[in-house]
Amino acid sequence: MMPMKKQNVLMMAGCSGAASVVASVAGSLGFIPLWASEVLIIVIFPIFLVLLGLWWNASKKEGDTPFIGF
Repeated sequence: MMPMKKQNVLMMAGCSGAASVVASVAGSLGFIPLWASEVLIIVIFPIFLVLLGLWWNASKKEGDTPFIGF
C-alpha cells in the first residue's frame, strides 16, 4: 500500500476530479447515457472531497495523516 503523502493524495484527488469532469462531459455530449454519467459523478465526487480534505490536512513531513471526523 502506498504511504499517504501530500503529493500522493493530491495525485489521487486530481485523478478523481478529472474522472468526475470526464463523466460529466461524456454524459453531456451523449457518449454515455445521462443516467450513467450521474451515477459516476455521485460515486466519484465524494471520493474527491475526502481526498481533498486529506490533502489539505496532510503535512509534508513523515507522520500520520490526521483523522477527518464526522
